Amino acid sequence: QIEFSAVIQHHTDDEGGEVTGMQMWDIFTDEYLPNPQKPWGRFALVKHELVSEVDGDTVVRATILDNGEPVELTGHGNGPIAAFCEALHDHADVRVLDYHEHALASGGDAKAAAYLECAVDGHVLWGVGIHSSIVTASLKAVVSAVNRAQRG
Repeated sequence: QIEFSAVIQHHTDDEGGEVTGMQMWDIFTDEYLPNPQKPWGRFALVKHELVSEVDGDTVVRATILDNGEPVELTGHGNGPIAAFCEALHDHADVRVLDYHEHALASGGDAKAAAYLECAVDGHVLWGVGIHSSIVTASLKAVVSAVNRAQRG
């Protein structure tokens, strides 16, 4: 909330006046979520698969787009998020500092939102992901944080 408050404050300083609820959502999506109408960000998650090893290790195999080019990644960790961060090590140094999630609605077809505070190449910031799978939402949140760090 504190980080997004600063984003809203920056917007009101630039534009002046009050911000409506719809404007706030537009600012939020532009800051944290890829918008097909106004794309930004070096990376995009295309797909992933997980393997849970009996020793507790998780292996993630993911395809991302790096400036539009597909890249195959593999990482190991104590869960899907840690494994994905390890898989990204050639592209960014990512550590998850905090994690929150919640459903955006009720019911079996509800989407989940994941919010991850990450240290990315020395910058501490939040990433957000939304998807029907909480794992996919979490990996998208990692990508959001990396893209925001590189966005400046």
